[in-house]
Amino acid sequence: MKNFSESLTFTVPINSEARALAEQFLRKQRNPQKAKQVYLNTLAVFAVNFYLRCMGIETSWSESLSCQPAIQTLMDIADLEVLGLGKIECLPVLPNQKVIHVPPEVCSDRIGYLAVQFDSSLEEATILGFMKTVPSSFELHLSQLSSLEDLLIHLNQLTNSQAWHEDAIKVQQPTHLSQWFMNVVDAGWQTIESLLNPQQQTELVFRFRGTEHTLALHPENSTSWLQKGKVLDLRRDSKSQPIALVVGLIPASSEEINIGIKVYPTGSQNYLPEELEVTVLDEAGISVMQAMARNTKSIQLNFSSEIGEIFSVKIALGDISFTEVFMT
Repeated sequence: MKNFSESLTFTVPINSEARALAEQFLRKQRNPQKAKQVYLNTLAVFAVNFYLRCMGIETSWSESLSCQPAIQTLMDIADLEVLGLGKIECLPVLPNQKVIHVPPEVCSDRIGYLAVQFDSSLEEATILGFMKTVPSSFELHLSQLSSLEDLLIHLNQLTNSQAWHEDAIKVQQPTHLSQWFMNVVDAGWQTIESLLNPQQQTELVFRFRGTEHTLALHPENSTSWLQKGKVLDLRRDSKSQPIALVVGLIPASSEEINIGIKVYPTGSQNYLPEELEVTVLDEAGISVMQAMARNTKSIQLNFSSEIGEIFSVKIALGDISFTEVFMT
């Protein structure tokens, strides 16, 4: 990894329009510390937005949470929507600051992080570098940053990946989840008892909107909810690394189903492989939820989906990945 001081950077002049918008957001905050935070976050997003547009990359600040005053009050957030790819977090850095304390609420569902350092007068912002993920300590040292060249490579890879994903959905027949309630189960999906050990079965809990369902403790033939799973082998360097993918279904209404996705280690393994990524993507291949294993026994993602909606789950470890396509 390159040292940030040796890497490509980009300096953006902070114009009056950016200052006016930051002042507008600042005045909506009663707490002086929160007001300063919102002001700097706004200028950081402005700088990144300016840079990406200079690079020919389409963005939508208006679709970003950082542009919503109510969210600004509740969270420390400086996200920018990159059209078709997802959100990138813009991390403000003060002069002489060497370590960024990354807010935990922005450590998932991001396609990357950019460090934006201001001069003492707040007249210029320099985009120092890029990180794909944040360390588990939530502290990012500027010396860990990679070059903006790596950001452009990363965005290009995501673009190619999204195009591949859209083609894959067209070719791959989706697993029809709503048909599971009619005992029509696609090949390869098994009962939980055949996949998980007893301890894992008791831990199979899905939570939706304040309710809790311990699915594995109920009969498999229930008509109100059910769960199935399959084994995926993330083989690397001829070494087998099997994991279990479990899908739990709980009807929310006649038009919507609550869905739980959970990933477990199998066999003698107690923990998932380090840096295993689980991503939920919508029909266009855009990431809507993501989690990464770090000394983790399991990963769980819960969401709701309308009947007939298509989504996919991607499980990746390094350059090895599986993508399962589903129709609710």
